[in-house]
Amino acid sequence: MKKINKTLNLILPLITIGFLLIVWAFVAKAENNEYVVPTVEKTMQELVKLFGEKKFYIALNSTLIRSVIAFLLSFFISFVLAYCASKKVWAEKLILPIISITRTLPTIAIAWLLLFWSGDGNVAAVLITMLVVLPTSYTQIKSALDGVNKRSIEAGKVDGAGLSNLFFRIELPQIMPDVYSVIGSGLALNLKLMVAAEVITATIKSIGNMINLSSPFEVARTIGLSIVVLALGLIIEFLFSMLARKAGKWRE
Repeated sequence: MKKINKTLNLILPLITIGFLLIVWAFVAKAENNEYVVPTVEKTMQELVKLFGEKKFYIALNSTLIRSVIAFLLSFFISFVLAYCASKKVWAEKLILPIISITRTLPTIAIAWLLLFWSGDGNVAAVLITMLVVLPTSYTQIKSALDGVNKRSIEAGKVDGAGLSNLFFRIELPQIMPDVYSVIGSGLALNLKLMVAAEVITATIKSIGNMINLSSPFEVARTIGLSIVVLALGLIIEFLFSMLARKAGKWRE
């Protein structure tokens, strides 16, 4: 049964991808206008060309660095807030309005304000991405902390364990599968949002700016850039899902 499930897990996504490619090819042929819907072949050619451009690697590297910085900021802040909220009810009530506000902030409006206030597209893009991702990370981490076995914590307290020992030896090991999941999904989401923020703020040396500079007649190039971002996001999520599964074997 396990072998069948593994085979299905491999085959079914490939079937979906194949179906989407067929639909794409059909629509491109029906439209018959590469400036509106380029063919799969034309898009792949543009994608290959990207890997021969030095500026592509510079832009990709810059986008990845900004994404990691934004993720680390959002992860650290959300972890601290979630930990405090999981320990004290009054802290959760104080934090909840902050999370609600950041969750409902109009992204485009905030993007322009941050760009105006900072005067730097790099800073604005990082802050925008951090603010958008923070509520999601907070919710996931808070849920993981709330799910920690309370009996194990009480047992640790009886044995005289301090706050640091309780966290690092009891709580953290239990939530690590969820932490890996948060990191994987968070990094992938950060990358996607970062590119969007770079487009809005016209951040130089970025994938977002390369999309901005692609003329309306370079649809295939824009799709090629999007495929790169999509592929990187999927790889990141896959790697951290494997780590999460490995860290969660004790639950089985």
